[in-house]
Amino acid sequence: MNNSGYTSILNDCTYSLTHHFMNVRNLLRDQNRADRIFLALKAGRPEDEFAGKELALLRYAGKLTTDVGKMIKSDFEALKIAGADDGEILEVNQVCAYFNYSNRLLNGLGATTDGDIIGFYEGDETTES
Repeated sequence: MNNSGYTSILNDCTYSLTHHFMNVRNLLRDQNRADRIFLALKAGRPEDEFAGKELALLRYAGKLTTDVGKMIKSDFEALKIAGADDGEILEVNQVCAYFNYSNRLLNGLGATTDGDIIGFYEGDETTES
């Protein structure tokens, strides 16, 4: 799962989480793994399903979401030690920042999934001809 889903969980943004987690399920093609990831992230325990660089990047996204004012140089350095390169760090930072913005926008406007088609992919077997 990318950090957008974790950010949406931490922000309690049901709209974004519902749509993006369905995408994760489609991309993983492993329902059991997707469920375990969701439960671990929802419980605030990414370490139950992730390790190494992925875990470090998720923890970074978590702190950037919930405690941005407490970010310190060692938060960034921990990512480098875990093996993340500058491009990966920038990508997680940018995606996390965008989803923090969009989650606040969606929650602030009361967006719901009512009437939405959840998990629709172009080319899915559910696509009408």
